[in-house]
Amino acid sequence: MRRVLCLSLAVALSCTLLLAATVLAQPSGFRERLGWMIPYEVSVSGNAASRGPDLEVNVDGNLHLIWMDDKVSQPDLYYTKSTNQGNDWSALENLSTTPASYQGALALGASYVVHVCWWEQLLAPHELLYARRLGGMWGGQVTVVVTDSEIQEPSIVEGGDYIHLIWSNKLSQNFDLFYTRRGRTGGAWDTPTCVTDTASTSLYTRMATDGNGNLHAVWQENSSPNEILYISGTVAAEGTAWSDAVTLTEGLATAATSPDIVLGEDDMVHVVLGADTAGQLHTQDLYYVSFPISSTEDISPTIIPGSRVLVSQQLPTFASPSIALAGSDEIHVVWNGIRDDDLWDRIYYAVSHDGGGSWSQAMPISPNDAWPDGFAAVDTDGTLVHVAWQQKELGNDNDIYYAHSLPIVRHFGLGLKEY
Repeated sequence: MRRVLCLSLAVALSCTLLLAATVLAQPSGFRERLGWMIPYEVSVSGNAASRGPDLEVNVDGNLHLIWMDDKVSQPDLYYTKSTNQGNDWSALENLSTTPASYQGALALGASYVVHVCWWEQLLAPHELLYARRLGGMWGGQVTVVVTDSEIQEPSIVEGGDYIHLIWSNKLSQNFDLFYTRRGRTGGAWDTPTCVTDTASTSLYTRMATDGNGNLHAVWQENSSPNEILYISGTVAAEGTAWSDAVTLTEGLATAATSPDIVLGEDDMVHVVLGADTAGQLHTQDLYYVSFPISSTEDISPTIIPGSRVLVSQQLPTFASPSIALAGSDEIHVVWNGIRDDDLWDRIYYAVSHDGGGSWSQAMPISPNDAWPDGFAAVDTDGTLVHVAWQQKELGNDNDIYYAHSLPIVRHFGLGLKEY
């Protein structure tokens, strides 16, 4: 035998390729667990409370991230941007507000504009506020609503010629959903209208827009048991006309919570939600449902296999799922909870490559340490999956962490040339 390899570059290359081949030869669970970068803190807030991240990827591949942070003695909204797939982030920008700010929401629009909204409270009045960032600069903060009643969970999108806002407002005994809009390039906000007026409380609203600029919203209705409801809004120059509400979880016998929604390029609605596990305390499964915008008949959520988690009652007290879509069939879902030997809640991830027909196993992407993780937000640039979440530490200390998936390593066969 005269098989000779140069004992330098050839050996090194062989070892590298053999290692890649070894990794790729492992069971899928091993390979997928190697597929995420080590998470790191983005908020850099010391002992401050950093809460409620919202993350989106623009059409140019840039990442935009906001959260609320009290590092300057009161909660303010903070913003940062990454132009290299989350490996580095810009200096934090503080939308300094008076008084304290809560529950920021983020949306991206045409011409690379960034839209944000949040609510504030000064004594009795609550205010819903809006600001936008264009050309690297923030415009002035605009008051959308002033009310003597409590505001919760605003959601914002840009669709067609308008910016749309929806939120929960407790004008009576229960929270109801209210809506307003304004022109995409400016102008006054419309007088808010009540979208739902139910006998129970409507919370945790999430809204998305389709290719025609029409609206789709889901929320948690605190009935008995809690249900997830859906409505669509047809947008026209004279106003937005809302459909009747449709119950997405009618076939579930247990309480459903905290939905998220995304629209596909093929005008399919995709929704993920958490639902209590029958007979098991503080335990939830994730469910997924999809349907065309043209029909809400025969909707039946299906469980995401292996998604079951125990929620620790630390932060938050439900699975808090988030969903993102690449193309029409690749669905990415993240959530929080305790599985197997986890010390506290971790962030878990699963993906479907066939429109929800089958799912990968649940993969942890945050470390198994002494700090509970929750309120994850996910988006994708079509190549990498990007996730931000809130980590609870000692006392009031909370931080915002980030991680992204790693590119798929492709194996090329190792050939030995005989000399």
